[in-house]
Amino acid sequence: MPTTTTAPASQLTLPAYYWRLTSAADASGKSIPALQTGIEHQLRLTFSKDALNIRGGCNAQFGGYSFKNGVLHVENLASTMKACDQSLMQLDAEIGQRLKGDLRATLSGDTAEPGLELIAKDGSVLKFVGEPTPETLYGSTGEIMFLEVAAKKAECSHPMIPNYQCLMVRERRYNEAGIQQPTQDKWHPLYQSIEGFEHKDGVRTVLRVKRYDWKNPPADAPSKVYVLDMVVEQDAGRK
Repeated sequence: MPTTTTAPASQLTLPAYYWRLTSAADASGKSIPALQTGIEHQLRLTFSKDALNIRGGCNAQFGGYSFKNGVLHVENLASTMKACDQSLMQLDAEIGQRLKGDLRATLSGDTAEPGLELIAKDGSVLKFVGEPTPETLYGSTGEIMFLEVAAKKAECSHPMIPNYQCLMVRERRYNEAGIQQPTQDKWHPLYQSIEGFEHKDGVRTVLRVKRYDWKNPPADAPSKVYVLDMVVEQDAGRK
């Protein structure tokens, strides 16, 4: 993993991290039962330049936000509409009820272990821990690409691991209408893993990944990193 440098809380930014819920208490300091499910399911907030996303409950919730002078202002949240276990749907309702309007926000810690505390209008206190996004970790903006992963791994020459089995991949391309184009790339070994992807023997997949240039990798690490974004296709019995 890349090293991180210590910086004051004033230099922390919301979009640089995924913010995972670690505690939720009401105005009297008592734990909020419905939000304990969010801690167990690792509910997290993700901030882009001007949009907030909440994941970890039943449905994804999203909306606009602004952050200025210690106040996080959250616009009305929209949501996907699937049905789930009652506890997850209650979690959605509880977190959506508190993350709206103006919240007092405090960033603390440093770039290695940042914290975010939000105090809602009803006095409830939500605490989060920051986990660096890939953009923060690798120091670059990810490039979206599609990789087809063969159903079988193949033995490949790895300088540090004897009899290493590599994923066999080839790049896939789609036109503007989302129609897959004829494959031009040849199968080749990928001498590293794809973060977030677990290969199953006998299952062919097409993945949407983000490829990052690792600005300052350790001596034994690759200069590019692949992070799973979405599984596009998956089927068994094909090579």
